[in-house]
Amino acid sequence: MKSRTIWTIILGALLVCCIAVAYTLTKSQAGASSSGESIATIGGKSVTREEWLKEMEDQYGKSTLEDMINVRVVEQLAKKNNLKISKSEVDREFLLIKAVNNSFYEDEHTTEKEWKDQIRYNILLEELLTRDIDISNKELESFYNKNKELYQFDDSYRIRHIVVKDEEEAREVLKELKGGSSFEAVAAERSTDRYTSPYGGDLGFVTEASDNIPSAYIEEAKTLKEDEWSQEPIKVSNGYAIIQLKEKLKARTFSFDEVKDQIRRQIAMDQLGDKATVKTLWKEADVSWFYGEKSTK
Repeated sequence: MKSRTIWTIILGALLVCCIAVAYTLTKSQAGASSSGESIATIGGKSVTREEWLKEMEDQYGKSTLEDMINVRVVEQLAKKNNLKISKSEVDREFLLIKAVNNSFYEDEHTTEKEWKDQIRYNILLEELLTRDIDISNKELESFYNKNKELYQFDDSYRIRHIVVKDEEEAREVLKELKGGSSFEAVAAERSTDRYTSPYGGDLGFVTEASDNIPSAYIEEAKTLKEDEWSQEPIKVSNGYAIIQLKEKLKARTFSFDEVKDQIRRQIAMDQLGDKATVKTLWKEADVSWFYGEKSTK
């Protein structure tokens, strides 16, 4: 299982967690309210809290409960098997998400802490699923040597940009920023790049080798401190741009010893194929649940 696949799983899990939290909060808040309370009216007809909560449960109830069970199963079995994940291991995998896979994003819904919590959960899950699989050191080293690009990166810059049609408008953008407007808000309002404007102009982490980024962005980013923006408009193919440097990561190569446990899990998870799922652990954790299914056999 390649790293990008693992990060896709992490991202999907984070989205499920967001839904789970929203649903759980909604249910808990309902406890103090009458189920017959009207929460909306349409042409004089009411939508009651009870109807709304039933719809929420029908749509998200099963997946929310399943997600809660999965987290508790992993935590319980990790404790039983004395599995511990170090902060440095979580930090390293988080760094690789950002620099190598460029999959990281952070907004009002998903914070860096939530990313790291999900990474820790995934490592524990993979350790539990693969605990009986032995991979030789020779095979681990061979994988590392064939896939070194997964464990190294050049100087990387997380850049936001605001693209406008002409230099005059770019200078208006600079005036707004200097006046105290947030970069993200101005990008959402003014940037002509509709792919990034909803995300505050965030391009993610880029390097000098990135062929879809103007070289002028990288040269300007090298001169900026984190959270600073360019003081002059940058000419680009479709107008003028202002960039902001959000974060810089110095080039790094992780040694085989640093990542061999991660590689072991990757190879073992690939061997498991469709069996690489938390539900295979439910029987060991003696799970039963509201939706009628006993522990997966």
